[in-house]
Amino acid sequence: MQIIKKYLITVIAITLIGELYFYPFDGSFRFSAGVVAFSLVIMLVDDFNIILLSIYTGLSVFALRFIIDLFSIKDEIIEIVLANFPSTIYYILFGILAVFFTVRKNKENPYLMIMTLFSIDVICNLVEAITRSNLNSYLFKFIIIIGLLRSISSCGIYILIENRNNIIRKKEHQKRYMQLNTLVSNIQAELFYLKKSTSDIESVMDKSYSLYKNNKNNASISENALDIARDVHEIKKDYYRVLGGFENFLNEFETNETMSFKDLSFIIEGNSKRYIKENNKDIKIVVTINDNIYIKKYYSLFTILNNLIINSIDAIKMSGSIKILQTTTENNILLYIIDDGGGIDPNVIPYIFNPGFTTKFDRKTGNSSTGIGLSHVKNIIDELDGEIKVESNTKKTEFTVVIPKASLLT
Repeated sequence: MQIIKKYLITVIAITLIGELYFYPFDGSFRFSAGVVAFSLVIMLVDDFNIILLSIYTGLSVFALRFIIDLFSIKDEIIEIVLANFPSTIYYILFGILAVFFTVRKNKENPYLMIMTLFSIDVICNLVEAITRSNLNSYLFKFIIIIGLLRSISSCGIYILIENRNNIIRKKEHQKRYMQLNTLVSNIQAELFYLKKSTSDIESVMDKSYSLYKNNKNNASISENALDIARDVHEIKKDYYRVLGGFENFLNEFETNETMSFKDLSFIIEGNSKRYIKENNKDIKIVVTINDNIYIKKYYSLFTILNNLIINSIDAIKMSGSIKILQTTTENNILLYIIDDGGGIDPNVIPYIFNPGFTTKFDRKTGNSSTGIGLSHVKNIIDELDGEIKVESNTKKTEFTVVIPKASLLT
């Protein structure tokens, strides 16, 4: 039912557009804009059967023109039929030739597509002119010119539509990629703390088991201690199962693919602007990439930059600016994240990378932030054998990240 509706709407649209035409000479031969629309539908909609479409379109064009002529001119019905039926032949023949010349396979080659559509248009017009018995040298010239113009128009409009669709698809792809990067970086953060907690679980289990061994003479204590050790052991197995699931998920993204700094910065910039908009702030972000090198561990770098930029956005009350600068030395990659927010209290700076430390509070709920952002950043940078420094005053805050090239490129 859905495909019938699709055919019906398309055929009606082509038929109506087909009423935009002109007569180059006296007589019934006319050139229609419907051919351009018909050509575009063939190229753009792959699930249409071209032959069926051409038959439906030809009959629809004939029916509309027959009705119009029936009420507007005083010719006999047979004369009206003879005047309009060649248009039906045109569309049906156009569809047959489009299949024969495999028009859809030529879409990637504009020049071949123009020549194919031009040839089909000329052949169909010649057949129509012969059917109407009014072919002559002047009309032949018009057929050539109009065929070329219509084929170029069809190809040009098709390319414009495809370029627009490609832009839309690219934006959607980038949006999904931003979301994926954010998701993976968040999972990496949680994974770090899950791994950190494994040592705590092991410690509890060891202490419980030690308590059991050291108190075997006290049945009550030893039995309770053993029960605790068993329970913790079960928790540990479930915990490792969850941890393994996260690691397997992340391993799917650990490929040998690389990403350039400019592509990475584009994703981060888009993600940051969306966050700024969600928080109703007026913040200008300026990204400067001096060395557009390609890196393998781009997820780690995304996590570092994303967290630092989000912190800068949160630090700016309503309006301000954030600058992100990337440069390289012989052995290191340097990143600078600078904002003109309120700055960081000098007494607080020594603690900002400690897990759980936060100065952020939700004004609506009164709840504090988790405080894992900067500690996670520090952990990733340590794993990459890098370092992070911060300088802050009342006018600006500047984070400097130094990471060895070898850590990101391999």
